[in-house]
Amino acid sequence: MLISRRHLIVLVAAVLTATAAFPALARAAEQPKRDALTVVRERLDAARDDATQLAERIANLQSEQARLESDIAAAEQAIPLYRIHAAVLRQAVKERAVELYVGHGSRLDQLVSTESVSDGARAATLTGTIAKHDIDLAEELRNTAHELEVREEQLRTQRAALQRTLDDLMPLQEQLEQRLAVASAAFDTVRTAIERQSRAGRPTNAQSGATACPVAGFVVFTDDFGEPRPGGTTHPGIDMPAVTGTPVVAVVDGAMRHDVGGAGGNGAWLVGTDQVAYYYAHFSRYEGGDRIVSAGTVIGYVGMTGNATGPHLHFEMHPDGGVAVDAYPLLVALCQTETARSLG
Repeated sequence: MLISRRHLIVLVAAVLTATAAFPALARAAEQPKRDALTVVRERLDAARDDATQLAERIANLQSEQARLESDIAAAEQAIPLYRIHAAVLRQAVKERAVELYVGHGSRLDQLVSTESVSDGARAATLTGTIAKHDIDLAEELRNTAHELEVREEQLRTQRAALQRTLDDLMPLQEQLEQRLAVASAAFDTVRTAIERQSRAGRPTNAQSGATACPVAGFVVFTDDFGEPRPGGTTHPGIDMPAVTGTPVVAVVDGAMRHDVGGAGGNGAWLVGTDQVAYYYAHFSRYEGGDRIVSAGTVIGYVGMTGNATGPHLHFEMHPDGGVAVDAYPLLVALCQTETARSLG
């Protein structure tokens, strides 16, 4: 289905009139148009950047994991040695106490109480030596016990940090896999679209200023542009199956009018400030009347009116109001991220 030149002129005039009244639309009209494949490549670059940043964060966390595991292994080897040493010291202190206060208790009393100068000197020396040894031994035991406590606390902290690192790694890895899946799917499908268009001799650089996916919800689609249809025709658009009632929005700022009847059922034309005409078909119902809209404004809802075998949006793209071109690369750029976000 093609928009007539008369309707195009009327709608373009409406857009130009609107731009005089709405500065935002005027600014949008002044924005340079970008071809669909450029938009796709920009989205792919963004997905690649996201994936690269996630991969870097994962690598850093894996390095931290390795360091923590190494520290934990060293602590797990050192702590038993500290425990053994502490046990030996406790036994030594215990034996020393028995020796001092049981074995030598009476002897010390005699030496300390004697009036002999030489015996008194021996007592003082013996008492000092015993006290020094006892103090050193007890101090070593205290230091060892303290070091053991510190090492065990460090080990608990390191194990907790390792668990946090592992907990952080899992969702990051899942995010990376999602980013890679989105980027990989977009890359593969766009490459296929380019190859198919090239084989069919169709242009691959349709200009568009669209910024919003036409289906504001979960949607799937393939490149069925140009596929054979009953009656010897070819498919002039992209079919986008979605749940009945899913909002359909304007892909760009522009003038929208209803187009009721025929194979498209409840359809609509949107002439954007990018001078591209977009055709929508099979709405279950409209949202609002003919009017000036901004990108993202709801204009209808997915349905199956007209010639449709199931609920979907039929979407066409007509640069300068001319023949339809393959909108698939543009839709990949506009809708791939939204679909992934709705799944996430």
